Amino acid sequence: MAKAQFPLRGTYADKGFRYMREVRRAIEAYWYATMEDSEAAALEVRRVASAVNILDEAVFLPAFGDGYRRHRARDPLGKVVMGLELIRNCEEHSPVIFDGLLVPGAHFGIPMSMAPTGMRVVYTWARYADMPDAYVNIAPSATERQKRARGEAQDAYRKEVQGRPVVDTLFDAVRFFHSLDPRLIAEDPPLVRWAFAESTELESLVEIPDTDPRLEIPRQHLVYRPMGLDHYEVFLLDIVCRTSDRRSAQWPAWDKAVKGRKNGLVRQAKDRNPPGRWREVCYQLIEDGKVIGYSGIGEGPDLPGEPWVERTRQVANDVDRGYAYFVRAGDAVVPVQRVGNQTVAAVLDGKDLLTEIERAGDRPGMDVGELKLLEDNPDLYLRTRPRNLRSD
Repeated sequence: MAKAQFPLRGTYADKGFRYMREVRRAIEAYWYATMEDSEAAALEVRRVASAVNILDEAVFLPAFGDGYRRHRARDPLGKVVMGLELIRNCEEHSPVIFDGLLVPGAHFGIPMSMAPTGMRVVYTWARYADMPDAYVNIAPSATERQKRARGEAQDAYRKEVQGRPVVDTLFDAVRFFHSLDPRLIAEDPPLVRWAFAESTELESLVEIPDTDPRLEIPRQHLVYRPMGLDHYEVFLLDIVCRTSDRRSAQWPAWDKAVKGRKNGLVRQAKDRNPPGRWREVCYQLIEDGKVIGYSGIGEGPDLPGEPWVERTRQVANDVDRGYAYFVRAGDAVVPVQRVGNQTVAAVLDGKDLLTEIERAGDRPGMDVGELKLLEDNPDLYLRTRPRNLRSD
């Protein structure tokens, strides 16, 4: 067993072991809730975020103080813990419900015709920019105790949580606490053959009461899951799993582990044109006083008007392959042309219109932050240049 960086003792150890069990229970519950609906999944994931916050703020922080705080700030997994704090704070203290907190992605059919949906949904976290003001904003008059979305948690959510698969972030948090004190790692789970059972499969083994008739749900529609697994290290049971499903904290995060492979796919995607036939350049991306890229709307994979962001050199390479970028000037549509190795211009009456368009500033989905997010998460960038779509 690895040496503990922050070994828990006394009452801190007691509370740490209890709430690590709660984390395990809640992750298992979230996994099964993905077969129900987004609200059920959000309720269970809030449990995980709350238990993570207890381990963070009621166990390790009071036990180790500033040393722990500095370690957490330097560790990417610690930033995940901080990002989940934003969810915990907003869900428990915000007066509004944010229905878009979990973004549904892939849907996998499961062999349970009598299950509530017959599908398992892979959820990712919402982008920070899509969160409603009443969910995250801090009133200027709020005291430190009242602030439910302090800057450190907001920043961590943007950098290490938003847009990522929910399961990956939950296991990142578990792995962080394991790294602090490996005694928090439970024993390996027993072999479990079945991830679920319908009541009809159990009737010969146990007595199952009829469902309350007021619910109008026949008992054969009920689904049962194995119990007691929270005493063991979490290994999510196979519910029509794919290679992209992370099922253990001991596995590396899928979106991080395949980054090298995805980066290869990104390079391939950058060597071909974006989907659709055109992109309108609307904003300059400015960093340290220098134009590093552009953003706008384009003919995307789903419908016209989808936002995009790219570095200047990528726009130049796309234009060089004949892809249409343009700037509007009144009724005129001015094409963007390559004028240097990694530079472009849209010239009208001797003026480069690209130097006169508005700066993106903090526009959600179209600013420098979005560019950096896509660069840090190849999966997200590849969605903007899918392989199965080509420009004409």
